[in-house]
Amino acid sequence: MNAKASSRRKGQPRPSPGDKSGHQIPSPVPTTKKKKKKKLQALCEIKVDDKIFPTNDPNITVVSFIGKTNLVNQLPTKITCINDYFKHPIFQNSEISEESSIEGYFCPKKKVLFLYCNNIYDTNTLLMLDKLEFDNLFEKGFLHYFSNLRDTSTRHLIFLFLVSHICVVTNASSNFDLNYIQLFKTLDSVRIKLQSSVAEVLKTVPGLPKDWLTLGRLCSPRVLFYFEQRPPVLDDNLKSLQHLMEDQIYRLLRKCRVITNVCTNSLFAIPSNQEFVFFKPKQQDRFTFLLDLLNDTFEIGNSENSNDFREFLNQHIVLAQTEGFADNVGRHIGPSIFVLPPARVWFDVAFKLFDFFTNSPASGIKGFQLLRSILDVEGQFSEARCLKVLPLALAAYQENLPSHYSSQYHDNKKTQAKALLSSHGRGPAVQKFLGRLDVECDRFWRNGRRMCEFPSIIGNPCIQPVHRVVGEENGENKLSVLPHMSGVRYVSACSCGRRQANREDPYDVKYANYDFYRLIEEECCGRLRHITFPIFKPSSEHFEAAKLKGSSKSMHFAKDVEKLITGTEDLSLGPDENEFPALSVDHLSQVAADDHEDSQTSLGKGEAAEAIDDENMIEITGTHEQPTISTRDFSTTEYLPCMLHVHSPVGILPRYSSWSLVCLGSSSLYSHNAGLSDQPGFLTGSGFLLPWDIPVRLQHNDSNSLEGRRTHSIGYSGKGKRAKQGQHEFTVKVFIGVEYECPRGHRFMSSSPGRVLKATGAGLVKDSAQLITQNDVPLYLPCPCPYNRGGKALIAQLMRIHVVTPKAAVHVTIDPKVRPAPPPCPEFITGFSEPVQLSPSSYWILRFPYVYEDENQMYTLPKESSRAAQHGYLLKGTCGVVELANE
Repeated sequence: MNAKASSRRKGQPRPSPGDKSGHQIPSPVPTTKKKKKKKLQALCEIKVDDKIFPTNDPNITVVSFIGKTNLVNQLPTKITCINDYFKHPIFQNSEISEESSIEGYFCPKKKVLFLYCNNIYDTNTLLMLDKLEFDNLFEKGFLHYFSNLRDTSTRHLIFLFLVSHICVVTNASSNFDLNYIQLFKTLDSVRIKLQSSVAEVLKTVPGLPKDWLTLGRLCSPRVLFYFEQRPPVLDDNLKSLQHLMEDQIYRLLRKCRVITNVCTNSLFAIPSNQEFVFFKPKQQDRFTFLLDLLNDTFEIGNSENSNDFREFLNQHIVLAQTEGFADNVGRHIGPSIFVLPPARVWFDVAFKLFDFFTNSPASGIKGFQLLRSILDVEGQFSEARCLKVLPLALAAYQENLPSHYSSQYHDNKKTQAKALLSSHGRGPAVQKFLGRLDVECDRFWRNGRRMCEFPSIIGNPCIQPVHRVVGEENGENKLSVLPHMSGVRYVSACSCGRRQANREDPYDVKYANYDFYRLIEEECCGRLRHITFPIFKPSSEHFEAAKLKGSSKSMHFAKDVEKLITGTEDLSLGPDENEFPALSVDHLSQVAADDHEDSQTSLGKGEAAEAIDDENMIEITGTHEQPTISTRDFSTTEYLPCMLHVHSPVGILPRYSSWSLVCLGSSSLYSHNAGLSDQPGFLTGSGFLLPWDIPVRLQHNDSNSLEGRRTHSIGYSGKGKRAKQGQHEFTVKVFIGVEYECPRGHRFMSSSPGRVLKATGAGLVKDSAQLITQNDVPLYLPCPCPYNRGGKALIAQLMRIHVVTPKAAVHVTIDPKVRPAPPPCPEFITGFSEPVQLSPSSYWILRFPYVYEDENQMYTLPKESSRAAQHGYLLKGTCGVVELANE
């Protein structure tokens, strides 16, 4: 090696100070910029200026600068090398905006293209990582982020070794970095794997030299080593130290088989008779650099600096432009391939190769797969570790699973499985395998284990497996047809209140307000006298729901529009759970429609027929009239797809009535001392009605016509006034009870708005119904039942009004208006144009709807029991008195 060092040729003479042709190009060409995608990628944008090559297309020499730099200087070492060569600040900007980029400068006079690469191997680039994609870095970890950056940077290095004649490798210190040996071996292995793919890319370039296509690169590039820091030796010994460093590097590279006798088979070659190691003479600040430039310009000083980087590099550039490189060693060696390409051809090749190396996925090409496996050792270990833990996490998810379960239970089990994977997994692949675990758990859950979870009117999810309902059009025809069922049951009383039963959690407004009470009344109050409310009566089998302006929801009963309202229903009593049988529209037994029609009074035809209980036989006397319903002004082809309220369109009626008004029998059924003895579910001391004393003044008239009828307001009182001549005053007693019912079947009366009735042990009721009748009554109250879960009170809803009418020449009227939610909620009404007159000396019960629904939404129980009393109201004016005066 010493003989080889002594026979090295001296460098070419340094150009005169006036030769500064290289730095007169206005902008660096070519340049490469990076296009950001999910992964770090770059897109080479080569721009060839016609002003540079106006007439001819010169053959160019490409010099690349790669390697590592430190933070000692303000500019990276690779930029400083180019500036030192031209003795001019070609590149001045030290800001780095990309993780990996290639920039260049073309000197048309010397026909040399200088390229340098800023990548992850530079210290200043590492410092920039905290500013770029910090969220991704924080979420997935540094190893995952760094492996992607290193993969992109290494691809750029392979690209430079394929398109360059000379590669200058910079070292951040005065010692040779042994990590370069592993990097060079990696680059060579990947280059061999990619040789066929690179050849396919080169075939697409027209005018490409044959030798370039055969070898896949311009030549076996010559590598020079640049050391940024000067070793602590004297200037006289610096040249000897360079020769010793060359011998050491040569032996290391030969021993590791990075270089061989035939340079065509190696990644690069080292010159055998020229210097290839250069130590920077000294660290220069900007002032010293400008001073040396000034001295060089005006030729101040005659001392020639033999350790000059321009002289060091020029000897290799001149050899490349004249003879080419022939760095093979040995007796039996073939000719070396060396190509000086035309500029435009090189630019075309560089553009396509750079795009190939930047945008090709690692999974599709074996060479890039090999690169990923070599560089990402931590990632390979992390993949293997997580792949071993993944089955354990899946087993933890599948442990003790029911046949089908809800999404919340699914998420909880999935969270437990992810915690197991995160605790036992290692490295950057944990996030990737967490995603795979998430997909596997979702696939397992959706494969026949999903719960329907369709919410009921109250908001409880369906606990059945995913299914279709009758009449539902669904693309998943393989699903079974099942009814919705939440598994939640409530205890509710029938319309007359004499019987309680379990109510299935309603999924349909019709079942909540009509079907449940119709089913239970077949065995309880079916034979009692009912008042029929205005409902839709079709004239043919072809009818449809009216299209209401502002309707924004699908009606639950839209699937039944083909059925007539006189159709048959099924009745079934479920198992005896929670003390009461369950009634559900999904398990109904057949009941004849004609029997049902016989059990009701059809007032739509103006008749007053009755179904009278034998035990409660009463005789109706007097000249009062029941409300009649004229269907002449109502549509017989369109029905109202919701409940009636004050803003409902005129002339359209609902398909069924959500209200019920039933007469239990004679007023003697109620005893003010015993209370409601035949009404189950009432809390102790709460099953009593409130007395309401109404002073009535009757005046004799000569006419028996209806003109003598007058309606007095509810709060009317004639006390303290004397009767005029022809007038008679007396007091009638009416008993009224406002009944609330909670989901557990607890019932209680209200003594005043917002207060629970509490009678004495002897059945003495001290309160009067005057406050109830003269004020708005809350629709919801917290239930005082003693078995509240977790201390949270259940909410009771106003469900019935009990009215015991007196035996007198007056008629108690009833006309309820309910606002179930704060404004702008509408007021719901029964549909009668006038208040309903209740027969004298009778016991009447008005049942309210279980759910209120307009064309936009449904109104159910409020969520907060503390504010339940302010949520909805039964408006005052519900009860009144009609006086009928006859001679």
